[in-house]
Amino acid sequence: MTILGILVPIALILALIALIGSRLPKTHVAASRQILEVTVDEAWAIVTNFTEYPKWRRGLTRVEDGPLIDGLPSWYEYCAPRIKVHLQITECEFKKRLVTRLVGEKLPIFGAWEYEFAENNRGTLLTITERDKVYNPILRFFTLLVFPHHAAMDVFLIALARHCGSKGEPIHLSLKAEEFEPDTASSESTGS
Repeated sequence: MTILGILVPIALILALIALIGSRLPKTHVAASRQILEVTVDEAWAIVTNFTEYPKWRRGLTRVEDGPLIDGLPSWYEYCAPRIKVHLQITECEFKKRLVTRLVGEKLPIFGAWEYEFAENNRGTLLTITERDKVYNPILRFFTLLVFPHHAAMDVFLIALARHCGSKGEPIHLSLKAEEFEPDTASSESTGS
């Protein structure tokens, strides 16, 4: 088999994936909920202590503090030797609500998570709502058809629940997809 005989089928498959991806919606909204058997104070302290994430989140090798952006903290998560993700807080209502998002210029995806903390008779009810806009059609194909919308949130919530001594069983919430435009004015990176 020649190199051309290998490259042509691969190119055709990628072209088909790109075509399918270009026809899929760019945006999605998903939410997962988890009961944590700790107080809201404790849950808030764990979730907002980003530099401690590697102690309970598998796959994170380290987390470093980033610069303040619009007066709010940012941080870098290292998921592999050469993969660095820059995140920032965009909104914060102490011990009730926290919104974080990806930071960077010309990212293939815009992603934001909204965390809502509520008291529950077993401790804390934490709901994460993910709002993504996927610009790259190939990435859109994989994020919308191969990986479930709740996957990243569920991995986070299960690890958090286990860290809090709770059983990790996220509940998926049905949400109506809504169009949204990322805040392009604050999407500039200071070093992603």
